Amino acid sequence: MANLFGSDGEQGDVIKIIAKQRTGKLDFISSIQEAIKSHYGSQPISLGGVFLIKKGKAMLHVMPDFSTEPLETDKMKDWLRFYEMKSPLVCLTVFHSSEMEGWDLRIEHTHCFSEHGEGGHYHFDTTPEEVEYEAYLNTAKVVYRIDQPPPVSH
Repeated sequence: MANLFGSDGEQGDVIKIIAKQRTGKLDFISSIQEAIKSHYGSQPISLGGVFLIKKGKAMLHVMPDFSTEPLETDKMKDWLRFYEMKSPLVCLTVFHSSEMEGWDLRIEHTHCFSEHGEGGHYHFDTTPEEVEYEAYLNTAKVVYRIDQPPPVSH
């Protein structure tokens, strides 16, 4: 599985977001999704790009070896390994402002890495009073869904 944001690498318009301190319950990406929804309503808007967690810490998960048995949604949190990781973290993200009916896409997927050896899948910051983000995002012009899983029959 992969959520990818492709680019020609040419200069162009970007959405730059600088945020210091988290004052609400929503994580960084969820806050952006809510801001987009408040303006565009149910029209899905897809964004991708990079953000830096400049200060603070964040909760990330790392997958252990592949499971030998199918993992139901309720078993995933027991299987994944969660760690609090320190900044700076470089995070690559793809997210949508709302569900696209029938597409079966992840509403958000963000992976982070660092020069100090920490990284994983971003969930939320754990130090709201000191966290600092700097993001550079672009809107998707086209969305592709490759190899969609078959519908689950009950």
